[in-house]
Amino acid sequence: MKHENPEARLLQEQSRYIRILEEQLDVCKEQLKTQELLFEEQNKALALFAEAFREEGK
Repeated sequence: MKHENPEARLLQEQSRYIRILEEQLDVCKEQLKTQELLFEEQNKALALFAEAFREEGK
């Protein structure tokens, strides 16, 4: 049975952990982009609502 070098095992675990963190970061970036698009659409809807409300008051 081959025994693994503890330093090599630690480096492998650290590399795996870094990959997981990078994947999580990518997911967070996508969520942020989606939220920004949602806010833009909400702002457009609010602007349309405000315009319609002003027109109704005339």
